[in-house]
Amino acid sequence: MKKKAVTVSIHELEDILEHYIDAGSGTNYALKIIGHPGVGKSAIVKEIARKRNYFFIDTRLAFKENIDLGGYPVPDHDSKRMIYYRPIFIPPETVPEGHDGILWFLDESNRAHPTVIQTLFQIITEGTCGEHRLPEKTAIVLAGNMGESDSTTITEFDDAALDGRLAIFHLKPDSRDWLRWAHRENIHPSIRHYISLFPERLWDETNVNPNPRGWHQVSQAFALSYGISSHEELLRYLSDNPEGTLTKLIISLVGEIAGTDFIMQMISPRGITTQEILTGEQDKLELMKESKIPSEDILWALSGALTSLREKNINHRGSLSPEDLEELGNVLQFIGYSRADSRMSFFYLLLKECGLFTQIPPALATIPDTESRLELQDRFTGLLED
Repeated sequence: MKKKAVTVSIHELEDILEHYIDAGSGTNYALKIIGHPGVGKSAIVKEIARKRNYFFIDTRLAFKENIDLGGYPVPDHDSKRMIYYRPIFIPPETVPEGHDGILWFLDESNRAHPTVIQTLFQIITEGTCGEHRLPEKTAIVLAGNMGESDSTTITEFDDAALDGRLAIFHLKPDSRDWLRWAHRENIHPSIRHYISLFPERLWDETNVNPNPRGWHQVSQAFALSYGISSHEELLRYLSDNPEGTLTKLIISLVGEIAGTDFIMQMISPRGITTQEILTGEQDKLELMKESKIPSEDILWALSGALTSLREKNINHRGSLSPEDLEELGNVLQFIGYSRADSRMSFFYLLLKECGLFTQIPPALATIPDTESRLELQDRFTGLLED
């Protein structure tokens, strides 16, 4: 039976990788990371290698055959034997000077040729690749994309012995973790600001695009291709060139919906954001009650808030943290005071799509204002009875 991957966030994966490397050669297993394209698998592994001063080697298995990993045979005329020269893209015989070890990242394992899978078994279990011994302090990390929904060719790890030697993790990016990474990597401030306001736009699990890689590419386009380093410069450029090539490039990299909304948020910001709903901004709640925020902006932000809560509920396996319960309570306030038709639609989405029925009572209990809490309880009780 195939081993099921355990869902982890960026922060959790970083912690797992650091402990795995620190254990050295004492472990009898390797790590495998799966996830949708562009969620940051290789960037995270490379960063941990840098932090631990490990020499990083990135090998794309989709482009390799078994003979590539083992080395091509060369005749030794003196001994009348065939010998195998060590491939340049596998770990060297010794740890390079100035490094504390080697991290060998074997990416695109889901697209590897079946014969390569057998070599992976040898690499993990014996510490050798063909005829070539790996240095003692070599950490092995595999990675692969999710499968058919990503238009990738899948190689099944149907060897129970190999499967039993892998700790398999499914990386699902979290906006809070990603924003910490983005600040550290100097991702363009406008992108960081946008994702902080609309965390659901970091990635789309169903359609793959947008994703963290795409936002990273947009950041590079701003800084390297167009020489735009600040938020003010970008606002001025987009305002002066609303139909320019940069607009098309943004949409190409992160998709029509996210790209268009990012540009619109730069030029003509919405009256309310997903983050303001999640954090329960009372000023915005009062403006909404007074019908001073466009209905389209409220619907957009509420949809984003529900998407964010749904992802958190899935990741926490149906048990929200106290912080997430407060966010749910804030969302319930905005749903409860929205128009009657919107209130019904979003409340039923909260129950059906997000699976948060049992979480609603404790979430309402987090609302500090007693009058508001009781009023909302009455409104939602009525909906449940309908």
